[in-house]
Amino acid sequence: MRTSRAIISIAAAAVCLLGFSACSKDLSGIAIRFRASTRPEAPATKTAYSGATYNSGSKTYERIDWSDGDKIILAMSSSEVAMATQEYLVQTIKIAGVNSKTDLKPYGAENGLTWAGTGTHDFWSGYPSSKVTVEDHKISAQIPSSQVVTYSKKANDILYFDPDMSNAFMVAGIQTAPVENGINLDYYPAFTTFDFTVGANDNTTITSFEMETTTYEAETALVEPLAGTVAATFDSGSNMSLAYSTTGATSTTLGVVFHDDKDAPYNPIISTTTMMNFKVFTLPQAITGVRITFHLSDGTSKSLRLKQNGQWITFPAAAKINISGFTVPGSVWYINFDYPRQEQWIVHSDIEIGVE
Repeated sequence: MRTSRAIISIAAAAVCLLGFSACSKDLSGIAIRFRASTRPEAPATKTAYSGATYNSGSKTYERIDWSDGDKIILAMSSSEVAMATQEYLVQTIKIAGVNSKTDLKPYGAENGLTWAGTGTHDFWSGYPSSKVTVEDHKISAQIPSSQVVTYSKKANDILYFDPDMSNAFMVAGIQTAPVENGINLDYYPAFTTFDFTVGANDNTTITSFEMETTTYEAETALVEPLAGTVAATFDSGSNMSLAYSTTGATSTTLGVVFHDDKDAPYNPIISTTTMMNFKVFTLPQAITGVRITFHLSDGTSKSLRLKQNGQWITFPAAAKINISGFTVPGSVWYINFDYPRQEQWIVHSDIEIGVE
């Protein structure tokens, strides 16, 4: 199995309002003030896709919003103290265009992390705190191979299902000397999102959905895991850059089941007039050789291979990939692929794919 890495530079620098001397001030024992945000050049966080898109120069972004009550975990180390960790609570959310900003309040402690000495401090953080493992300059989490999506609403003849956003593993990191005015953390997605919108030629009841990566017939396809452990490792340099590693991830099949708004199993019915939309989270790596399967209530299934001009499509790492414009069952599916991601949208023309 191949290890894939996506390198992202963390650009969230603390601002020293009083110049460099203020950054060197001894604030030992003073509680650190943390803020967290999404930015046009780094849309990141997490707990609800807003559906709103914004242009910044030549680039387009979808805002991802914080939610009240979310908890993240922060770790800190400096030349004078060993690693310390503390949970923080998301509060006072502010939405301004493409930005989703929040203040962070210590959870279960009065002051939280404090400055130690005048030297540089490394900070690294993960969401959600309940599902991440924190080590020295490293945070890891599981992208599960079995996921549940829950019905939320019907709008414009589409049944919308929300994913479990606790599986949306987010990370942030920064290095800074002590500052009085607090520091800002930008969170980055440590996962890839496949966003499906699908209808049907006739009334069709869907019981479950499956993605897999494998080799078919005599064709050669890279077999990439879709689920398993992903680790975000931060260096201790001035940029606190991070690398995603999926070493040890082995699940090449990922299943999705549907629940109603009371969290009970539910089989959506789709047709020519009613479609459904749902999201699947996979590991943050380039993925190819993808086959998707819809299991139907009559015991049959419909599958297709995501190929273009006879070649497997390689989907980019840590992107949000929109797949829409197809029906189940059908003889030929015409599918639109969009890649809204951290850097830009890459729009592909319609792709004609035959049904298996």
